[in-house]
Amino acid sequence: MAKVPPLEQTYYLAAPPERVFEALTNPKVLTRWFVDEARFTARKGGTFRFGWAGYRLRGKVKLIEPPKRLHLDWIDRFESGKTFETEARFSLKRKGKGTLLTINHRGFKSGKQWIVLYGGIQSGWAYYLSNLKSVLDHDVDLRNRNDVLG
Repeated sequence: MAKVPPLEQTYYLAAPPERVFEALTNPKVLTRWFVDEARFTARKGGTFRFGWAGYRLRGKVKLIEPPKRLHLDWIDRFESGKTFETEARFSLKRKGKGTLLTINHRGFKSGKQWIVLYGGIQSGWAYYLSNLKSVLDHDVDLRNRNDVLG
């Protein structure tokens, strides 16, 4: 089977790394740009739970180095009950007065359900991280309840 490359996207945010890192780990801030519900224990081995649009996702914190790196075990569960484990790696680098935020989501395998997951995660990160940029740069949440992802 062919190796599936990781998804990688980079965004420039006008906010400093400390503020961007908080947006990735603080439940109150996570609900401003990403999820409807968030629980996040910001320590290595800590757990997180995210919920939006009737979907729930959970995982563990693999690595946390504020305000530079955050690695999360990302556990998706399809309606069939099948579990898919991947890893979302965030890296933050100061650039001028702002931050370069890179998401590297890896661990995808081959197969029809993996392809569906890969596409959903790719479009999801583009949607939500663009919204993070809008929220941090302009205090505007671009999400619309009529948007359907996945």
